Parts: sequence; structure tokens; C-alpha cells
Amino acid sequence: MIEITPAIMGPGIEEEYADALEAIADLRLALGERPLTNDTPDGRVLLEVAWVEQEIERQRLPIPVDASYAGTIYYLVGSNELLHLPGGVPDPAGIKDALGRLYRILQGEGLIKQRHVPVLIAMIDDLCADADKLRNRLDAEEREVIDDIRAQGEILKRGEWPPYRRPQDQFFRYEAPNLNSLGLNYGNRAAGIAASLFEGWRPYPAKKPPLAAPVPGLPDRAPPLPPELDGRLP
Repeated sequence: MIEITPAIMGPGIEEEYADALEAIADLRLALGERPLTNDTPDGRVLLEVAWVEQEIERQRLPIPVDASYAGTIYYLVGSNELLHLPGGVPDPAGIKDALGRLYRILQGEGLIKQRHVPVLIAMIDDLCADADKLRNRLDAEEREVIDDIRAQGEILKRGEWPPYRRPQDQFFRYEAPNLNSLGLNYGNRAAGIAASLFEGWRPYPAKKPPLAAPVPGLPDRAPPLPPELDGRLP
């Protein structure tokens, strides 16, 4: 693994704030005009992102953000409810992309940037080098997967970016019993590479530590919901 320098780590919380505001703007655009209400998933998420935006502007939001403050965002990433709203939505792909980016930022995982590409290449090279030492103990499918991962690194080295793949088409399409039992930590390493390549996650070695808000004062957890809303929100 290459050295993770301050230049690779990059700016502090101001970068996360800027990325979050961009994702919020894209989410609003993709959703279109929607009423702000706790009665619908889209209304709830728009209320929540408005609060996130407000706290960023006040510089009171730490990263990561506790689920008590961003629970609707975190829930809707997995539920996909925003993609199937009554009457349809103007840009389902845009919603999925913007909400996913916002989720990664608020969770403290961060987005991959150009400065992180050498880290991702090193992750790929290191995994492939370790697997090559045991290549004679891998079956044909496992060797195919390692060569596939290696090929993604070659694409990055050419200054290009691999095309998106669905999760089922990434690096876990075979059982890979040997890769998973030879002490390579294959599952975690391949998952980390795939997350950066295909989902835009910041490479794990370059992940920023928790970032305190410039203006302290926001409680660690949000206060309880009022009784009339308790149990109605995700």
C-alpha cells in the first residue's frame, strides 16, 4: 500500500459539506417539486435534507451524522421507496445517485476523488500480488476473478474509469472457497475495491477520521420525536 499523505487525505470537513450540498441540490432536482410533509417518504426526506443544509450553513454538523438526525435518508437508501412514488418521479437514476452520495457523506465514508485513484490502484495491485503467490491453489473461476480485478487496475492506470457493474456482476459471482480460506482477507478487500470502483466510495485507507463541527453545540443525538409522530417515521 502506498503512503496515505495529507494531500491524499485532502481537506477537512469543508469538503464533506460541499459534497453534501451538491448531493442535496441534485436530489431536489431529481425529485422535482414535492410538498414538505411528514406524510410521504419524499416529503420526509426533503424536510430532513433541509435540516442538514441548515446545519451545514451554520457549521454545526459533525461528520459522521448520527442516525437520529438522518434516519430517513439512511432508511430510504436501502428501501428504494423514492424510486416508486405515486405518479412517478422525473429522474429515478438521479434520485438513486444523489441519495447514495449523500448517504456516504453523512455516514463519514466519503466520495472517491481523483486524488484517491493511486490508492485504489495500490489496493488492486496488492490484492492481486497476494493472490498470485497462491495462484496454483486457486481454481479456474477464482483465477478469473483475480484477473478481472487486475484488469480494472489496468483501466485506472490508463487514466480511464471502469464502467458501472451491478453488484451481482462484480467480484463475488463465484463461490471462491480458496480465496476465502487462504488468509487473503479476500472478501473484505474485494468488497472495498468494488465499492470504490462501482459505487463511488472513498477508498478505505484514505477514509477521513470523524470530523467535529466547526461550531460545536449540536447534541450527539436528536431529541425524541413528539408523541404524534413517534412510530410514523422510518
